[in-house]
Amino acid sequence: MNKEFIKKVMSVPSCSGKESMLREFIERYADERGMAHCRDGKGNLYLTKGATDGRYPCLVNHMDTVQDWQGAFVERREPLNVQERVRGGRTELYTKEGGIGADDKLGCAIALALVDALPVAKAAFFVEEELGMLGSRELDVDWFADVGFCLSNDSPDRNRASRTCSNRLLYTDSFFKEILQPVCARHGVTRFNDEPFTDVTQIRDKTNVMCFNVGNGGQLAHSLSEYLVVEDAQNAYSLGKELLEAVGTSQYWF
Repeated sequence: MNKEFIKKVMSVPSCSGKESMLREFIERYADERGMAHCRDGKGNLYLTKGATDGRYPCLVNHMDTVQDWQGAFVERREPLNVQERVRGGRTELYTKEGGIGADDKLGCAIALALVDALPVAKAAFFVEEELGMLGSRELDVDWFADVGFCLSNDSPDRNRASRTCSNRLLYTDSFFKEILQPVCARHGVTRFNDEPFTDVTQIRDKTNVMCFNVGNGGQLAHSLSEYLVVEDAQNAYSLGKELLEAVGTSQYWF
């Protein structure tokens, strides 16, 4: 996942309730690569690549951000001016118009790059997570019937991942010990917390699919100073690729 692709995704405005530009961007991305996609009545977007006799690994992220670059959630059609700086030998992307919206546009960028790299995969992109998971509360349960495992990149920082969300266990101890922990350790992820909520909470409430939520490389989430570290985003992509290749098309359900 290269820096220019990250910049391209991060330049798309996508405030809560005004996600149309990012949704259209993802649809164009899917069309260019021959991936099937559909929307539900809420405006959530579902993407499918390839066919399998097994189960699909699935990426789950939300399209909306808390940033409101024009005030009062006025929809903006022009791209954001994403700027670059190097601090401590690391490349950071930011915008002077407010926080860059890495939560969770950066998760969407990682998901798109992963779907492109995998032979078969699904991805769900939800609206209005920041308003209380309003999109994923109305997710299409049937669409997840052939999903074997879900990965989300909706946690801030680099070394941060979810063990539970809203006190809801996301995966079993055996999955953690045998697959998840070794992959995470190789990519420097050692902190596993209880997160307040994110869209995988709704997937766990409505299906038996195991889920994992991990950092995407964003910093200072939900603030006007929010920025992202390119190298951390690329590490999150590499972690996700190794994890989903290990999962393959097997089923990891409770």
